[in-house]
This record gives sequence, structure tokens and C-alpha cells, in this order.
Amino acid sequence: MSHDTLAAPPRFAVRIAHHFGDIADTLDWDHSRWLALSVRLDATGKAPEALTLGEVQYAIAATVQEAAL
Repeated sequence: MSHDTLAAPPRFAVRIAHHFGDIADTLDWDHSRWLALSVRLDATGKAPEALTLGEVQYAIAATVQEAAL
């Protein structure tokens, strides 16, 4: 067995996992939150495939914050 498999994941992998975890959490949202997220993402003016993970993460965080108010 290689000792490389026991190493902690690089910081980049942890950040990517965090982004995808937050995206996965949106699957539990209700319809109104999804609509709010959709409006935010549309407001960027970019096609969905052109959005960065950072932009999606920002939109998710803003939607969560708005719902908490």
C-alpha cells in the first residue's frame, strides 16, 4: 500500500468539495428559494456553462442570507 493514499487532500480539493457540497445542499430548497437563486444567476448575464464556481457560490450564499432575513 502506498503512503500517498493516506495523505490529506490538497487545499484545492477541499475547496472544490466545499463548493459542490453547497450546491448539493440546494437540492433541499423550496421552490421560492430556487427561483431567487435562478434570478441571481440570470442577473450575471452569463450562460449557465460560463458561470464559475465562485459566482455560483456567491449566488447561493446571497440567497441563503436573504432567506434568513
